[in-house]
Amino acid sequence: MLTKVGKYEIIEKIGVGGFGTVYRGRDPYIKRTVAIKTCQSEEDEIRKRFFREAEFAGNLHHPNITTIYDFGLTDDGVPYIVQEFLSGEDLDRKIKRKDDLPLAWRVKVLIDICEGLQYAHASGIVHRDVKPSNVRILEDGTVKIMDFGIAKSMISESTLTQTGITLGTASYLAPEQIRGEQVDARTDIFSLGVLAYELLTHTRPFTGDHISTVLYKIMNEPPPSPGEADPSLPPELVRIVERALQKDRANRFSSCAEMQASLKAVLETLSGPVTPPVRPSRGEAEVSPAPRTIGSARIDERVFVSPAGTSTAADLPLRPVSAEAGTSPTPVSAPHPEAAGGALKVFLGALAVLIVVGGGAGWLFFGPGAKKVVLPPGPAPEPVATVAPAPTGPADPTPAPTPAPTAPPATPVPTVPATGVAVVSANVYAQVSIDGVPKGGALKPTKVTLPAGKHVASFESGGFGPIKVPFEVRPGESIPVRADFPPLGQVWISVNPDAVGAEILVDGVVVGRAGNAPLKKTVAAGSRLVEARLPGLDPVSETVEVIEQEKADVLLTLKVR
Repeated sequence: MLTKVGKYEIIEKIGVGGFGTVYRGRDPYIKRTVAIKTCQSEEDEIRKRFFREAEFAGNLHHPNITTIYDFGLTDDGVPYIVQEFLSGEDLDRKIKRKDDLPLAWRVKVLIDICEGLQYAHASGIVHRDVKPSNVRILEDGTVKIMDFGIAKSMISESTLTQTGITLGTASYLAPEQIRGEQVDARTDIFSLGVLAYELLTHTRPFTGDHISTVLYKIMNEPPPSPGEADPSLPPELVRIVERALQKDRANRFSSCAEMQASLKAVLETLSGPVTPPVRPSRGEAEVSPAPRTIGSARIDERVFVSPAGTSTAADLPLRPVSAEAGTSPTPVSAPHPEAAGGALKVFLGALAVLIVVGGGAGWLFFGPGAKKVVLPPGPAPEPVATVAPAPTGPADPTPAPTPAPTAPPATPVPTVPATGVAVVSANVYAQVSIDGVPKGGALKPTKVTLPAGKHVASFESGGFGPIKVPFEVRPGESIPVRADFPPLGQVWISVNPDAVGAEILVDGVVVGRAGNAPLKKTVAAGSRLVEARLPGLDPVSETVEVIEQEKADVLLTLKVR
């Protein structure tokens, strides 16, 4: 175990992050306790984020922002940040416990967060990852904003912005972050609006079974009013949260200072304490002492959103997956029963008349030069008695035969192809293909007109799938076709340098080969068996607990036999 980092003495390990470790340490010269964060990832982008935090947060000196004391590299080249040691606990924990906190205290916390963010914005820094787990409440009630690791300077462009990639926990991302657009102070205001909603109601405004569902709702659906979740909230406070959550940033508060002023006006109308309930100190630093871990790695809750210019959650609004979507096959109308019966009576009546009248009448009605008569529908006519004319010459012993009556030609019935409708949906936004033909994206029920018969729909979402759903379409009918994805997470699999090229399996299925960078796979949440195999080396496996919407880091070390 490390005993020293730079001049700082290591007292104990207090947390394991996705890319490094956090220690409680001691400055031997100033005689004060400090927190020491190390970055042990070899990924270039991760190290840039770590350096960015040291650069940006190191120049921010405000009571509501974590103070950075020092930055350096160990003898092994591992970068580290030394910052103030924070007692108390993350705001996230108070929310998850659903602590019965005074409303005045909760509003005061929001005011203090606005205070710290306004200072950062005035210094040209956008945090970009505002969420409850990045806000620490000290024992004396002081609010501290933490983790400027993905912050961006509004003055100078960063590599992260130029590639169009945004990072952050899905539920707190602003619409412009999802689209990969330029961020500004109003981006943090949206995330603060999500935090405020959760702090006041103990629920999140945008929820779903999968990251893509959450992103779709952030982009397209207004959240329920916080007043619906808690009718006791003052209307002006509800309006503040709703304004912060406007999808068009032009409709949000123009600055945290403006939002802070509105919150202060609400606070003046409230009674009750503005200090937090006293909880025993656990001597915690900025990172939780008991984070969710995978082996020795803390799960990192951030997610990657596709670079601008590629397919992103901005493409999520549904579109018809067929030109006939929304229409149903038009059934062929059958003749009305009464009309059919009337026609039959007419025909039988006419036939009786013809038999009585005989050959002359038959020739009159059916001969080549006869005029066609269409009888109107109605009851059959009564038979008419007739007298044969007296013969004027010798009797003809063989009278001419009466031609047989012929039925009128049947009206041709137009033929319509036998089709039906598949109503396609999923519990997450997914790409759909039917019988191998892409049909676009689906989330809410979307109609697809298909030939009658058996088909197979294939659903894929975020690299997971396909989920195949067989179904049968019947002529003129609709059938629901739905895919239910399990809760999903990600596993990032790395191997030791001399095992690059190893075959990687998850739950016995080959998912790729190891490279210099981690192999990233979307998998169902829960226990997953991860294996690595390479000829000449002993295979290795590890059971990993994957948390929904989170990432698990796995390092597999293969050794020579």
